[in-house]
Amino acid sequence: MNSKFHHLARGIIISQDQVLLAHAIGHQNTFLPGGHIEFGESVPDALKREIEEELGLSCYIDGYLGSVEHRWEKNKELHCEINQVFRVKVPELDVLQSPVSLESHIEFYWASVYELAGHHLQPYPFRKLIPQLVRGDTSIWWESTLKDGITADNIE
Repeated sequence: MNSKFHHLARGIIISQDQVLLAHAIGHQNTFLPGGHIEFGESVPDALKREIEEELGLSCYIDGYLGSVEHRWEKNKELHCEINQVFRVKVPELDVLQSPVSLESHIEFYWASVYELAGHHLQPYPFRKLIPQLVRGDTSIWWESTLKDGITADNIE
């Protein structure tokens, strides 16, 4: 079986108990804004770059939240990723309006932090971590789906 490794910078953008989600058009799952870290690039710099590429907006990092390891299988290829996660502020965003994506394969929209399972947020540990954050839990995250043997294909 072939395999791929992904090191990702992810941002949690929250306003009024709504979190900004990214959705790859034509797919069921959603994910947090951000993307791949380039070789030699710092994680915060990668996150700022990705948000500017995706949304055309500047942002600032408002703190490190932790990391989530994840794995899934697609087309007989095993994917493993490490998501480095930060709280992000984007002053130009308005929770009353979905931002326009600069990338044709992705769309963005706001969702309640308490209904993330219904939006198929991946990796799925974010579904419990984000509401905990909104309720005031400031502990550093470390979650993993590697130990579970669960893949994105068999999670609702």
